[in-house]
Amino acid sequence: MSIPTFKDNWPAPNEYLLELGRVTTLWGTLESSVNIAISKLAGYEAALDYRAVIMVASSNFQQKIDIISALSEKLAPQYPNIKNYKSVIAKLQSAQKARNKYAHNAITTDQETGKVMLSFASSRGGSLKTTVEEVKLHSIKEVTVKIHEAMCALHTLVTGKEIRPIWER
Repeated sequence: MSIPTFKDNWPAPNEYLLELGRVTTLWGTLESSVNIAISKLAGYEAALDYRAVIMVASSNFQQKIDIISALSEKLAPQYPNIKNYKSVIAKLQSAQKARNKYAHNAITTDQETGKVMLSFASSRGGSLKTTVEEVKLHSIKEVTVKIHEAMCALHTLVTGKEIRPIWER
């Protein structure tokens, strides 16, 4: 099977697709970092102990955040660098919410206006709500920032060594 050549700006402008790709790539790195954090906070020597991998392999991201939170709460009295774990948990949750908005909804270009649009629906509270909103490129870049900052904060929590975002290094 040969791979076709894709048309530029399909299904959205290339600069949006680039940023969505950056979000996806950083998200995968954050998820790996979360797994490593669980392994280390659980006391395993290896960066990613198979026992920790087995325990979290079928866990969703929120469950993994809950594991980090519970481990951190118990470890905080012994390890001063862990005392601010709640702010790290908040950053992880914020990054997840921001990422999910773009990862689980449709992004298209309005052929009449040329604007990039995001369409999504929810059925909470027993009624259907549909929304279509314009997507600005900087909004996707803000998601990238949140994911990367959450990853840096998690690293600092686990190692006790501050790691600054890439744009500050």
